[in-house]
Formats: sequence, structure tokens, C-alpha cells
Amino acid sequence: MKITVMRRFMEKMKIPFNPKYLRLGAKSSQETQCGPRGRGFDYSMIISVGLGECGTESTFRGQWLVYSNHLLLFPTVALTSSGSVIIRGATVVIPVECHFLREQTVSAEPLSPTWLPMTSTISVFGLLDFSIHTMEDDCTALRSSSVYQQGEAVFLEARVEAPLHPPLTVYVDYCVAILKLDPLSGPSYRFINSYGCLMDSMLPGSTSKFLPRQQDNKLCFSFHASLFEQKSAGQMFISCHLRATPKEKSQSSINKACFFHRPTFSWHDLDGNDSLCECCDSGDCGYSVQVTRPHSGTEHEGDATVGPLHTLGVY
Repeated sequence: MKITVMRRFMEKMKIPFNPKYLRLGAKSSQETQCGPRGRGFDYSMIISVGLGECGTESTFRGQWLVYSNHLLLFPTVALTSSGSVIIRGATVVIPVECHFLREQTVSAEPLSPTWLPMTSTISVFGLLDFSIHTMEDDCTALRSSSVYQQGEAVFLEARVEAPLHPPLTVYVDYCVAILKLDPLSGPSYRFINSYGCLMDSMLPGSTSKFLPRQQDNKLCFSFHASLFEQKSAGQMFISCHLRATPKEKSQSSINKACFFHRPTFSWHDLDGNDSLCECCDSGDCGYSVQVTRPHSGTEHEGDATVGPLHTLGVY
């Protein structure tokens, strides 16, 4: 696996162009080969590792064998005169994947990689870029800080990018808050469930909601940071399962964005079809999120993670 990170990209993220701020794998801090190596990092830094190194995991997705990991860009840390630590920005977590066609069985001959130009891969196979970002309260700009006060609303934006694909609408199937960079770890809190039901909005005093769409390929929503146990110094990650579908086929019981509207004591759908939200109370909104659905050729899915976010307790 060879990853090239350009200087202009890190400067855009406001992260110093220095090898110590870049690493592959969340659990690879002691492995020197998981960072950039070499000398003279003028325009780019390169990480080159084996597919089984730095915590890379392999999974099967239909006809594909996928090796996946996370590229971490760390914020700068500054010490004040009093000895306090100031973290300038948030850690950027970028999913990294290598796709191989399963042309042979694993127990037979070696797998043959499919080296296709990225433009061809996107147009033929529909490979999309799913992501989650922390946002300012109005969701018009990225949030510069990863620190939240207990009880403060956390605004997130789900995105799907595919320049060569027909117009798509993005939905959030579910989101879970976790203390470690592992969606299956515990403790956890699933605040979106049942294909787009924002369960956090049902809690007393909650103002959690989906915000009106500015673009079909983006969806902004909020939840409250006060609901997390104060462990691991208040650190948490947000992991979401996103789905993109053609705009003309978007509305259904599994393509919705529902939140509980407390003044009317009822569920509201962001796009106005409130009847789609009736299943949120029972949780019976179609297929279970644990069941793998047949690929229809028109829907695309992916996981995205953001963090760590830091919650400060009230003393």
C-alpha cells in the first residue's frame, strides 16, 4: 500500500507539513514504518507498507477483497506558560482502501489486482467518497475545534462525493458514538438508528435535529455531547453508515431523515414526508442494519468516521 500526501493538502487542513503529524493506522504509534520515510519532503510525503501492516484489515464485499485502514493527520499541540496543553484543531481521520477483484479463491493462486484509472473505476463501478465532518452551528463551515462542553450540541455533516456519477442524495442509516476507533467497541451510544431515525431527539430537553439540505449530496444534523460517559478523558469517535441513492428514487422507509419534533410531539421527515417516520417508534423500518442487502446497482453504501472529539465535563 503506497499513500502519497501532498503538501498543499496538509496546508489546506491547517496541519504542519511534517512527518510527525502523519501516520497510517490508529494503533501504530510504535511502528516506525507506518509513517513517512525518506528525506527532503518538499512537495509530498509517502507512506509505503505491506497490506498486512499498521493494523490494515481485510474484508470481502461481494466480488471484491478490500484492505482498509485509516490515515491520521494529527493537530499541533502547544504548551502554555502555566503548563496547560492547547490542541490546535482536530485529528483528521481519512479512510484508505485497496480493492482487489476475487478472480481466484483465497486458497488457490494469488489474487490479481485490478489496476484501473480512477476515472474509469468511478464511472464503471460507482466508487464513491463518503465522509463525516464536524461543523459550526449553522453547518455552513467546518468546525476548527474538536473540544465541546458537556451538553453542547455537536453538528455533523454527512457527504458523498462522486464528480462523474449522476446526482445522488445521501442518507444516514445509523450513527454510533464510541470511545475507541472501532465501531464494535463498547461502551457506545447509537443516536441514529432504523435507517435515519434520530433517536437522540426524543430525549427530554433535546434539540437534536436534521437541518434543511443545502445540497442533495450533504446532510447536516446535530446531537448532544452530554450523553457520553466521562471516560478516556472525554474522548469519543463518531462512526456512521451512509447510503447514497439517485435523487429520483430517494423517498422510502429506508431513505429518510427523521427527527422528533417536541412542540407537536411527533416525528418529522426532513423532506416533508412525515409518514415515513411512523416506524421510528417501533424500529421496524425495513431491513435490519445487520443484514446484508443484495446490491441493486443503484444504491451505494459506505462507512465514515470522525474524531477524536473531546468533551469537557462541568465541575
